[in-house]
Amino acid sequence: MVLSAGFHSRLGPGSIFTSFVLCSLLAIFAALGVFAVLPDRLLRGAAVWRAEIMGGLWALSGVLAIVGAACKLEGELSWFPVFGLDGPALPMLVLLAFAGGVAGSGAAALACVFVGVGFLALSPLVFGLLTGTALVLLAAGGWRSVCLPFAVLPACIPADSPFCVPLLCLTVLLMGWAVSVQKGPTAVLPGMVGLFLLGRLLAEVGELSVLPQVMLVASGCLVAATGTLQAMRDKGLARIASGLCAAWYGILVVAVALALVSSFGGMETFRMAIILGMGAPMLALVGLLWLAQWQQAEPKRRIASLSGHVLVAGLLMLFSIMPPFGGFAVLWSLLVGAYDAIAVAQPVGALTIMLLLTLLGSIMVLMGAGLLRAGAALLFPSTIFQPHQAPVAAEFVWPSWICAGAALLLVLLPGVWLSLADHLVVGPVVPPLKWNRIATIWLEGGGASFTPVFTLLALGAALAAAALLVRLLGFLPFGRVIKPVPVWRQGAPIIQPAEGHTVSYEGAAPLWPACMALFGLAAETRKDRRLARRGRVALRYGRRWLFRGAEWCETQGLVLILLLLGGGLLVGLFVGK
Repeated sequence: MVLSAGFHSRLGPGSIFTSFVLCSLLAIFAALGVFAVLPDRLLRGAAVWRAEIMGGLWALSGVLAIVGAACKLEGELSWFPVFGLDGPALPMLVLLAFAGGVAGSGAAALACVFVGVGFLALSPLVFGLLTGTALVLLAAGGWRSVCLPFAVLPACIPADSPFCVPLLCLTVLLMGWAVSVQKGPTAVLPGMVGLFLLGRLLAEVGELSVLPQVMLVASGCLVAATGTLQAMRDKGLARIASGLCAAWYGILVVAVALALVSSFGGMETFRMAIILGMGAPMLALVGLLWLAQWQQAEPKRRIASLSGHVLVAGLLMLFSIMPPFGGFAVLWSLLVGAYDAIAVAQPVGALTIMLLLTLLGSIMVLMGAGLLRAGAALLFPSTIFQPHQAPVAAEFVWPSWICAGAALLLVLLPGVWLSLADHLVVGPVVPPLKWNRIATIWLEGGGASFTPVFTLLALGAALAAAALLVRLLGFLPFGRVIKPVPVWRQGAPIIQPAEGHTVSYEGAAPLWPACMALFGLAAETRKDRRLARRGRVALRYGRRWLFRGAEWCETQGLVLILLLLGGGLLVGLFVGK
């Protein structure tokens, strides 16, 4: 396997700038390894600043990786041709800088260092040794430390070997297992290694036959379904977050298989879905994983401030499939790619793609329920998962704020990330970034495009215009009378009993405890598991405003639709070609 195959340099392998960036990255990783493992007595005065020094070094490595990706650097050191720069390594190092910066010190930080140096390795043997060692460090002993190094075995065999595809399927399953059992930001490391190796090998293999394609897609779907099930069933916050990470890894594996080895159309759009999936959703997931680890370190912690609630809501939305956030951009790309593939496929192939995209969409919707469980565990740990512990207000959680801010930037300016991570997956070179494309997800073939900023502005303008109309008119144009019902029914449908019959609600489960039981949350009892008075009052007011907002949106739906249509027509007149 030649790890640098398929990519072309603009500055040349012998440029001084390329050598400077590569040597700087290797020196930074060496310093990070030293600060990660040395005890405090050897560091002396610098031990107090260990976290700050490591954070600064990770930030510097991320800046160098961004500069190298922007300049499309590629090359190796003539005096030490073991390490080098190429296409996928630099975007992966940008993501690794965020994961390593919030991972802390110790074995987790050392594993991040080994993975980073492995991304720079040009030799398959060096890559396998470094990443295999990182997996052993993450496994922390037991059977996992024996099984996980076999996941990098495909790097050491020829790409045209008949054992390549079965071993790649084994890699997908083992990496999915490694992701699902991790706790904290290091859960993204096995997924990054798996996608890196899968993309490299499939780029060399080229188009596969039907059976290997089915094997790879089935392995990715199995990992995604298993991760979603873990996020839906487990009660520990760290396990829920790890399940979401495993599910996202499985979805990206399917996208890689469709982009690199599929004989259908839409390969470029599937490739764009991979790049978008490794951007804003991955950064939001790193922030969520850090919050889970932070709360697990002291179970009594609780995010009680308004800024903390905004942070949790922002991370959940950035990872979700709600438009126009990161998950929705990936889903949009998959749907556009499926449309292009169906247009040129045979009936059997078109039906297969439709079923596959339906399965992936269903998994993404179920991941939304897992996100709600994660948010509930973060905001109300004492009332849902640990009913006998008193909550303690938390301090400012700056690592998650950094991840959320970077994810929001990539959501609003997706063209920047598409340009930087152009070589994350092998494919045609993207033209230089233009100012009119900096906030747009575009297709070079003249197809569909998506601008998240316009979606946000359209939704906000429609809501503001509808509110202004209601304010000026003084009444709701489409108001309706709602018959009052008991509080515990929470908006359940009204059941009118037949004449001569009475309906008894004794023993009937209210809607809120029923929903709690549906998602595996512990329902509260009247005696020993009551909500705190402040939480109960806040929940009552929040439920009241939620139903008021839902009722208002339902009654004014026609007004919102008309405003959106009118705005779209105006934009089409002035902006459209």
